[in-house]
Amino acid sequence: MLNSQIDKTIRMFSVIYYFVLILFLIVYGIFISLVWLFIYPFDRKRNIIAKTTHYHAMGLFWLSPRWKIEIEGKENIEKNTAYVIVSNHQAMFDIPLLHALKLHRRWIAKKSLIKMPFVGHAMLIHGDILLERGEASSAKKMINRALKVLDMGVSVAIFPEGTRSRFGKVGRFKEGAFLLAKKAGAPILPIVIDGTFDAFDGWKLVTPHKFRIKVLPAITKEEVEKNDIKTMAQCVQQMISGEHRKMRPELYEN
Repeated sequence: MLNSQIDKTIRMFSVIYYFVLILFLIVYGIFISLVWLFIYPFDRKRNIIAKTTHYHAMGLFWLSPRWKIEIEGKENIEKNTAYVIVSNHQAMFDIPLLHALKLHRRWIAKKSLIKMPFVGHAMLIHGDILLERGEASSAKKMINRALKVLDMGVSVAIFPEGTRSRFGKVGRFKEGAFLLAKKAGAPILPIVIDGTFDAFDGWKLVTPHKFRIKVLPAITKEEVEKNDIKTMAQCVQQMISGEHRKMRPELYEN
């Protein structure tokens, strides 16, 4: 009887969350569109858009009062540094979760996301870089645009696994992010995230729930310059998977 009542409460809370979330996204979508319309001609780096997007992203977590975000390693982030940011990838909520760091950056993401309600609109406004998987010409355009973004002093973020990992574990890293860092002569900022893959039980929210972000020491420009791309990809993968294994050892038992 008690378990049934708890499940009923969670279902009701989840329905309320989704209802309020949709209203929030609609209102925010209108607001950010107006901001972009009036501000963009004077703010080509989209600094103001980035700041308002932070509140949009955090709203997804604030709407559930029993969701908490824990951050470690913020001291590893140097202000006014344009990084190639790499992180493990567990779920769609990874993107808004990383807004908790307040890092001004553009995402490199698959082009198909542009078709998603609310998500696609936000990505266009934010100026994110879209990639058509499997197309060499699209990859080349992505690299060229990302280089321009880094040259403006804005970081670029990418999930080097290329897709969401199964069961929350860190998968194999592809080399695109490290090729970009090499071409740009930019430092790499490795970030470990956890908690997004199991924040939902089907459509229901898991509550209470904790999300974790850990910023690891950056790979400096000098290290990027002297190491080959394959070595860097393997090294950063080991760094991130090693830290994630410490966070969630039970995921790696099998």
